[in-house]
Amino acid sequence: LLWVSEGLSVYYQYVVAKRAGVIDESMILGNFSNNITNYENHPGKKYQSLIQASYNTWSDGPNGNIGKDPNKAISYYEKGPIVGLILDLVIRSSTRNERSLDDVMHRLYWKYYKELQRGFTDAEFQEACEQAAGRSLMDVFELVYTTREIDYANYLEKGGLQLETEVKNGRTMYRLVRKAELTNEQAVIYNSLFK
Repeated sequence: LLWVSEGLSVYYQYVVAKRAGVIDESMILGNFSNNITNYENHPGKKYQSLIQASYNTWSDGPNGNIGKDPNKAISYYEKGPIVGLILDLVIRSSTRNERSLDDVMHRLYWKYYKELQRGFTDAEFQEACEQAAGRSLMDVFELVYTTREIDYANYLEKGGLQLETEVKNGRTMYRLVRKAELTNEQAVIYNSLFK
């Protein structure tokens, strides 16, 4: 579960810095843009899932760059925050912004650490996310367990976000931006996402 304890920690690293006023909106969107650009331009995304990156950290390294073939490994520090953002957006959208990834983290802390005095399993993490969302999140967890391509437009639009792309020196650069026109639901999610 390094993709959770390390990858989602990067997501919260950005979110907490924004909530504390240490970084602004353009910086947090820039951080996600860098993660998406690095992940999408890495050939390892076709070979290694996010959960495999967790299990293989001792052979591939946490950044996926020290194993036998670095082009077949990914970094959970790159894909983890992307999945964190998607999970947060989907939970918020599914509950009309009444619950978020924060609720998942609170539940994990109180139930598993405080009450049961242990960690949690993959299945328990997914169950906590689905309980917060009030529905199955198998589509999102396929991004963890498989190498399926991420349908960014589908997930990002839930919070009024979109990707702009530009090719520079043969590399596709991704820029996460707020959409010009937001629905009421998108505006509510966007305005509360990093607050």
